[in-house]
Amino acid sequence: MRAILWVAGLIALLVAIVGWVGPAQPYQAPWAWLSFIGMCIVDDFLLGSKDEARWGELPKVTLLAAVIVFRRHPEITVLVAVTAAPLASLLKGQTWLTQVTATAQWVLAAVVGAATFRLVGFGNTAHFVAATAALMVVYYALGPVLSALLAAGARGTTLRRAFALHRRLAISLEFAGVLLALAWRTPFMEPAALKVADGALVTVAGIFLGFVLGGRSSRVFKAGPSLPVRPLLGAGAILLLSQVTPSPLSWLLPLGLAIAAGIWAVWRRVYPVACGALGAYCNELVRAANGGRMPVEGHGMLSTLGNRTDTYVLSGPHTNFAWLDDRFQLPAPFPGIASAGDILIAVGMAWFVATLMLRPDRQDAAADAAADEDLDAASSVDIAAA
Repeated sequence: MRAILWVAGLIALLVAIVGWVGPAQPYQAPWAWLSFIGMCIVDDFLLGSKDEARWGELPKVTLLAAVIVFRRHPEITVLVAVTAAPLASLLKGQTWLTQVTATAQWVLAAVVGAATFRLVGFGNTAHFVAATAALMVVYYALGPVLSALLAAGARGTTLRRAFALHRRLAISLEFAGVLLALAWRTPFMEPAALKVADGALVTVAGIFLGFVLGGRSSRVFKAGPSLPVRPLLGAGAILLLSQVTPSPLSWLLPLGLAIAAGIWAVWRRVYPVACGALGAYCNELVRAANGGRMPVEGHGMLSTLGNRTDTYVLSGPHTNFAWLDDRFQLPAPFPGIASAGDILIAVGMAWFVATLMLRPDRQDAAADAAADEDLDAASSVDIAAA
């Protein structure tokens, strides 16, 4: 079955190269497909197959969203799939057979999904809804169904049993992918979507750092004192609440959260969280000191942010804590600007992910403890003999 999937993925890739990549015009926003590569890697890291798996799984949310977002440029969706799949599998430490299998499945889903969406058409609302529904059916067949077939063959279990595991939340997550695509193309939701993309790229940097240092992705999900699940969920709820509340609560809630998170992190010695909390505190401090809006250095940078005058304001001589404003132009090809607080938050996020990957699991901890006991016993014997 894996060989059949490899051949199907290769044929789909060749068809996409001839039909889409060859006649395609250069895409004007390379940061967009780079962001989707990062989001696909994080999606697979969190919800995909495990380190020891011999099969791959489609990204539950982001690859489907990529098909919709790049519906006029399907070659970009293929580029995202063929790049993100092997990287995601490699960063999880999977075998090369699994890497090839995952890549073939992702490419097949990207090509067939994009072809289906374009075949149905998206010229008006009715066609767009129909194309989205058809895409979800195709994605379900090439996702949970195909992964269940591969898993059943690899594990030697029944298809029914394997499918029961792979179909969990599959449809709900497909709807989440549709919502992500709509948010990416909706001006009102685009800033939040861009933040998600930025966070995904920072997370990928942390995953890469943890991988280089010998970490494993499975250790991220191990229960332990280094993973503050409840505080993270609570912080996420407060941040969501602050997005829909007027000033001063829009900056007062994150400011209080940053202070509380910093105190907690220093007390528990979770220094990556402390670094991120310091960055959030810097951002909210400069907002609080300037009427609840983030100062931006330079007219050129402010113009790239559009008409969001309720969020940003031009920095000037009377700006308080001007050294904390948005003044650093992001390197090409990424658009936008960053503050010193944003940099600290990014460093803290990457550091935190790498730290989680480097945590010893219970088997390693038990082996280390046994080795320490043996060493202590041997030392005692040597002392007694002396």
